[in-house]
Amino acid sequence: MMKKRLKKLGPAVAIGIGAGIAAAVLCSVATRETIPAEILANLSPLPIMIAMLGYGTIAGATAVVSATFTVSILFYAHEKFGNLDSAALAGLTFLFFLALPAFWLSLLAVLSRVKGSPNWVVTTRVGSFFAREYCPLERVLSYATSLCATIGVALAIYVSSEYGGFDIAVERLTADIAPVVDQLIGSRMQLPKGVDAKSLAHATVLAAAPMVAGCSLIMMILNLWLAGRVAQLSGQLPRPWPDIAWELRLPRIYLLVFGLAAAIGPYLGGLPGLIIVIVATTLGVAYALLGLAVAHYLTRGSSFRIPVLAAIYVGLAIPVTWLVFLLALVVVGILDTAFSLRDRKKKATEPNP
Repeated sequence: MMKKRLKKLGPAVAIGIGAGIAAAVLCSVATRETIPAEILANLSPLPIMIAMLGYGTIAGATAVVSATFTVSILFYAHEKFGNLDSAALAGLTFLFFLALPAFWLSLLAVLSRVKGSPNWVVTTRVGSFFAREYCPLERVLSYATSLCATIGVALAIYVSSEYGGFDIAVERLTADIAPVVDQLIGSRMQLPKGVDAKSLAHATVLAAAPMVAGCSLIMMILNLWLAGRVAQLSGQLPRPWPDIAWELRLPRIYLLVFGLAAAIGPYLGGLPGLIIVIVATTLGVAYALLGLAVAHYLTRGSSFRIPVLAAIYVGLAIPVTWLVFLLALVVVGILDTAFSLRDRKKKATEPNP
């Protein structure tokens, strides 16, 4: 019996170990501090998600454990971090900030149940042939938003505690990066009146944690999409591909949370104010992703679909215009949540009975 069980689980465990090692190697590349290295490091959740989506819970869980230990070993062997404490901290950071969120989101993506049943289970390739109800993408995006906001808050609290307080941390970090900002500005760039290198450095320090939270959300959702496509192309995805443009949503209660956070956070100050700003920023990015889905859905069947979508993606990629396009998508996402723009289009295009 034990031999049969091991024989059955062996391939999934082997795949999980390999995926974990791949994830750890991608993460460790970040120590090279180059742009290509940072791009590869942002793909570190991808192998874990592929293992979970394509090969099941055992493979996904094994990938998490394998990746955590491998990250610790790689950081211990690195000349910059060659001590046990740094290695353990690196492993735990990877576990809680990347590996577990990647595992949880990909697990949600393959949960399903028989229609009418209250119990969610991980979908198998055999089960996918029967009529099933799959975990809503609304829940996946909601959990992803909550997890990434928590990551940003944890980062802010950790840095504050390391420096002995929020104000001290901001002051010291501002002093550390002010010379770098001054060097980047140079003598040729003219700043607005009342703005100098120190004020820019101060704003950069305050924006760091919210940016980490928002970028983490984009990274997780992008990796989940890529992992799903890889699993689908390899024939291992145990569920039909969802209609993302239609199904991606956020609960309406999040509108109230976002509005309150955006209104209160900038004026509260201190660590509590920063935490609220982190929540508002993460929700703003979530609404931007929602706005992108709305743009895909509303332009279906129109002659200007490709130019509009191309303009959006190009605008998001250009440093001068990305913020304008991002804010526009946030507005679209909020309007859809409040007024159900996609539902209205669907009703308008449905044939009358």
